[in-house]
Amino acid sequence: MSENKTNLLEWFGKRRESVVTKGMRDHAQKVGDTLSELNRAMNAMTLGERDRAMEAIRRLLLSEKEADNIEDMMTGELSKGDLEIRQREDLMHLVRRLDYVADWAKEAGMNLQLILEANVEVPVSLWRKYLAMTQELERAGKELKASIDALGVDADEVLKHERNVDVLEHILDEMYFSTKKEIFFAQMDVRAIYIMRDLLHSIENSADKCKDAADILHILVVSSEHRSR
Repeated sequence: MSENKTNLLEWFGKRRESVVTKGMRDHAQKVGDTLSELNRAMNAMTLGERDRAMEAIRRLLLSEKEADNIEDMMTGELSKGDLEIRQREDLMHLVRRLDYVADWAKEAGMNLQLILEANVEVPVSLWRKYLAMTQELERAGKELKASIDALGVDADEVLKHERNVDVLEHILDEMYFSTKKEIFFAQMDVRAIYIMRDLLHSIENSADKCKDAADILHILVVSSEHRSR
């Protein structure tokens, strides 16, 4: 069996401009763009700038759609590549987990849009908690992008950024329970409570999928290094 079928990191290093490797980086960028737009929308909400929040949500939806299109292309390319079946499956799992990050960010954006359309009042203090969460979520997306960029270049960098995603996911877990508590005690329209709870779950699920994608990156690197010994 040839070496390019046994060592995934070398495969990436030799094919930095192939459709698959470039597609992986482009996909991670679009997923990151989706998270950035969610954070911009949340920042606008803390400032009471609802029109600016809607503009960010529209950009979020466009970025998520572009990420979906790249995922479709990547799935097709991976099905006909020269990697081993197991390695192709691992990469497909990575692409799907990344896409789930954007999917849940889209869900969060749509819930935020419902809040705007219903014109229900939410305390600024609660918006600030959500903003703190989306800031950390955006950071996690950037760490994932950096980890994927390092595939085939520097295994230690892949693992360093993967560990950073893990740390950020734990931070978001703590924020989740603090924010949930504030929703519970807030004096809000029942519609706002219902949607804000769904919005919170969407952000948490997006963070969880960041962690899932980072876990796959860890497995890819460790298994490749093990095979090369």
